[in-house]
Amino acid sequence: MDMNEEFPPELQVWMLEHFGQMAPNGIWRPEGTGLRYRKTDDDALTLDHRVDHPDSIHHHERIKRLMETVNLRVEDDDVMVTQAALSVEEAYMQEIQERQAVASAWQCECGTRLADMNLEEGTPSFMGEREILLDNGETDTIEDWAVNVTCQECDTVIAMNPDDYNILAGDDLFMRYKNDLGYLKAMTRQQMYEMASTDELGVLVGSECPDTGVKVPPWMWGTYCSRDYTLGEEE
Repeated sequence: MDMNEEFPPELQVWMLEHFGQMAPNGIWRPEGTGLRYRKTDDDALTLDHRVDHPDSIHHHERIKRLMETVNLRVEDDDVMVTQAALSVEEAYMQEIQERQAVASAWQCECGTRLADMNLEEGTPSFMGEREILLDNGETDTIEDWAVNVTCQECDTVIAMNPDDYNILAGDDLFMRYKNDLGYLKAMTRQQMYEMASTDELGVLVGSECPDTGVKVPPWMWGTYCSRDYTLGEEE
């Protein structure tokens, strides 16, 4: 481990921006590291969880030193350590179970659990664009989206991270998009197979809705969708 590693300015700027965008008590899981951090102060992250593996220790020490270069702290005195997964599949299941356990405790300011809200009414919302730094030193522009969920107790609108919404609501609610006509719902391979034997036709979705021209969230790009355009019809 190179304790004298100099981090490029672009990476330091990214770290500051990423930290600044985290909500209080927000969770950060750097992909492929086996680490979970939580924002516990205006200038500090706390390491909540680490996988028992040398690579995870290496990643943590590097993140800690990167944070220190931009005058931010990492607290790691009380860390939950779990055994490393024996396979990719097991690692994936462990991550999903961990995220579900964390998500089940999320609450609105009024105390209502997000898991108990009307998640079927969640509405994707375009938040804007930002540039990210790629591994090759180049930058790329990505879209930021949230899924708005309204608390039925206090009417607070909560802008959820799409991945967090997916964990709570499941794929059926996540992989659909509401436009002015109704819903576009992404189909599974089996559903497309069944549709091929009927006269029904779906639609291939890109970055814009093919029927209305409005923006579509990135997780719907490249999906083949069925149309559920029943809004406005008489019951």
